[in-house]
Amino acid sequence: MKFKIFTNANAPYEGKKIAIDISEVKSIFEDVTKADEGKHTTLWSPDNVWTVQEDFDTVMKILGEDK
Repeated sequence: MKFKIFTNANAPYEGKKIAIDISEVKSIFEDVTKADEGKHTTLWSPDNVWTVQEDFDTVMKILGEDK
């Protein structure tokens, strides 16, 4: 497992930190349905979907960081 920290964009935990196991993520896309709320990014795996407050470029930067 490889966890990265993002900011949750979904109620009721909106604005709270979320750790996502990125080894399970299969697709990442900018969420156009949230365009009026600012840019959000969705990370998808076969078992779960997460919408985070970070924009697409920030998500890609976080994913590229090795800690």
